Amino acid sequence: MDRNHREALEDLLEAVWLAREAESEVDLARCRPPLGDVDHQVLIDRLREERLLEREDSRLTLTVAGEAAAERIVRRHRLAERLYSDLLRADASGQQSFACQFEHVLNEEVAEAVCTLLGHPPTCPHGRRIPPGDCCRRAERDIRPVVRPLIEFPPGAVVRIVFLAPRFHNRFDRLSSFGVIPGAVVRLHQKQPVCVLKLGATEVALERDVAGEIYAVPSE
Repeated sequence: MDRNHREALEDLLEAVWLAREAESEVDLARCRPPLGDVDHQVLIDRLREERLLEREDSRLTLTVAGEAAAERIVRRHRLAERLYSDLLRADASGQQSFACQFEHVLNEEVAEAVCTLLGHPPTCPHGRRIPPGDCCRRAERDIRPVVRPLIEFPPGAVVRIVFLAPRFHNRFDRLSSFGVIPGAVVRLHQKQPVCVLKLGATEVALERDVAGEIYAVPSE
């Protein structure tokens, strides 16, 4: 099987996983990724042969093995989005193209290395959940990641914000209006009773749960 065909199989698995994530029911007509010249039915038949996919009329469902395979693809895609937006800080217009390519070339070892570098982010830049990997579970027990929540730094620490993972989307706008954005260098002035950040001559007070949704690295 050539590389393009294998990537098309992975795209179809991902499409079924994403459709189910969004709607709970998966309709064949809604799961047609951009496959170029690859025949859609051939892909379905191949995934059924590999026992990754089941079909009933126009409905597609993932098997247990298919669920695990699709989740790994989605994880790699969303980690690539984080890498592109948070560390490379490249133009947002190319984010999806970059992620779609990287999800096919990242092996599990490299994906874990990227995840660890980023501090095991819980969500992609669009707020969607990143399925955790083995490295995330190990980190909970064993290590402090390079990137970690702002609330974990000591008072007086000077840090560079890497990404934001707010539970509520309107917090993005609020934090951005204060200048609390990826790439900003801030000083954690105090942590109790609220967190106070210094951005140049400006002080910003944040609730502790909001500060826990801001991820940063020590500033060089």
